[in-house]
Amino acid sequence: MALRKWHADGATAPLKGSDANRKPDFILLPSSIADLSRELDWRDVIVFGEMKSKKTTDTLRKSYIEGAGKTALLLYAQDGRHSAPYLRMLGHYIVLTFFDRGGSLSTAAFDIHDNPDFFLHILLGISTTPIETIGFDETVFWDCDDKKKKVLVAWKGSSSEDDKGNPTVSLEQLIFISDTLHGHGTTVWAGSMKDPTPPMARRQIVVKDSWIDPLWKFTEGSMLAKLNDANVEGVPQLIHEQQVQGPHPSRAEMKVNMSMHFLRRLVSQSGGRQYQLRVLSRLLTEPLGIQIMAFSSLAQLLIAFLDYVQIHKDAIVKAKVLHRDISLLNLLLIIWDASRAKIQEIPYRGFLADWGYAVPIDVPQTEAYTTPEPEGPSTSPSTPHHDAPPTSPISPPNTSTSVDNSVPVRIPVPSEGMDRVAYIALSELKDVHEIMLSMGRDPLPDQSQPSVDTNPLYRTGTWSWMATELVMAGAAKPITHTAGHDLESLFYVLLGICVLFDEPHRPKPKAKLAECFDVYFNTFEPSLLKTTTIQSKMGWSYNIIQHISPYFRPLVPLLTPESVDFGQIHPSTAT
Repeated sequence: MALRKWHADGATAPLKGSDANRKPDFILLPSSIADLSRELDWRDVIVFGEMKSKKTTDTLRKSYIEGAGKTALLLYAQDGRHSAPYLRMLGHYIVLTFFDRGGSLSTAAFDIHDNPDFFLHILLGISTTPIETIGFDETVFWDCDDKKKKVLVAWKGSSSEDDKGNPTVSLEQLIFISDTLHGHGTTVWAGSMKDPTPPMARRQIVVKDSWIDPLWKFTEGSMLAKLNDANVEGVPQLIHEQQVQGPHPSRAEMKVNMSMHFLRRLVSQSGGRQYQLRVLSRLLTEPLGIQIMAFSSLAQLLIAFLDYVQIHKDAIVKAKVLHRDISLLNLLLIIWDASRAKIQEIPYRGFLADWGYAVPIDVPQTEAYTTPEPEGPSTSPSTPHHDAPPTSPISPPNTSTSVDNSVPVRIPVPSEGMDRVAYIALSELKDVHEIMLSMGRDPLPDQSQPSVDTNPLYRTGTWSWMATELVMAGAAKPITHTAGHDLESLFYVLLGICVLFDEPHRPKPKAKLAECFDVYFNTFEPSLLKTTTIQSKMGWSYNIIQHISPYFRPLVPLLTPESVDFGQIHPSTAT
């Protein structure tokens, strides 16, 4: 086995592949990279580390924060990776930290002089271990024969296979990858596979990998199945959904559904650090759309938004499904045949994507409950604090003493020669338990089990486009997400486009965007500015309308506070 090589070249010049200029003190590179005269890229890095002159409380804290930021850059640059180890050398002490989408695990700081064998074990282990054990996804790989990146799937709908007979999909283009360290870590590719029906042409599809919360009862695939069965147009067509398998952390020969709990339960001393419980899902859909920001005319923009409203309504009326995550990146365009175009020479229609937070509205909602603060450290999985990203819950029910949420796991039954699924409380979850979710067209899960996706303490969406009432939601003020909240978000997206662009394909200069768009729509924290400006006559006149370019002025009568009655949008909660 060719050893990987440690280098300090990244300490002298920022690594490429990121908008941020970051210089890790030392990096581990594949043995295949022999030419160090070329510019190194974050895509080349297997492991990186930082050095400080001594170990103090301050250097421990700062080096952890630095490592978290650089790990986010590393995962953003490597679309086939989910986690990464990180080494900190603090004087003659060393700390090994492992970051993944659920949180982090760190060793205690230990003295290299007192523990030289342990130090060598870490270096040799990282340098020689199979890459799938340090965060790489073995189901996403490079096919040397076809010279293409491919992804494995676990169903027989594709006629393309790897050398072991497993179905594969070719990945043609990376469409989206999350730039946040923790959370869903969503990656979306444009791909293709051979159509099993004549004439066996290649079929363009979308592949989406995401670390989802197993406490969410309804997966995106199951919601798409409901929408497709109800013949709702303008939504993705479900091809396949599955959990992704990988090696067990302590038994590499065993393939299990990838989950954050395995490693945590194997570590006897995790420092009491809570983590987000996630499992990896893979979703295949069609067709491939383009972002609404590619609109070519005012007519095309308006037609698309009319489509979004109609699709949203059809989803509720026909399929009893509520989207709950309207944002700029989820509104797409697809080419439609000319015979069904709403206006001649505009063969596009709106396409509403990303139903990952959708829920059926024909099932009972979970009752709201408050959560006491846990006493002392806990190693139980948890959901983030209310200051976490916008798709996080307001309150962490997993730590409640009155409610212990459960997840479905595979239980072997040797006497019957088969497995069965049983619900295990999170506090009882062990490394021998493999989480098994209902995916795609599988029967929906047990409705009697607690679920967080319909809990009024949870809000979904993106701060930039979130309805005002949801922004103000909290443990003391639970808000049930309604169709009106989605329509309010649609309004904000349309208005945002009008201040983002001067005309089609021509965004405003950065200085102009900083005056309006960045203030109201490029925010990563809760903000009530939309209420005090966009929804008020005075705020609209002094802060908004001056930033709408002449190209979009015909839309102004449709966007004023007088023309949009937010109380009428969701009257059940309006005051």
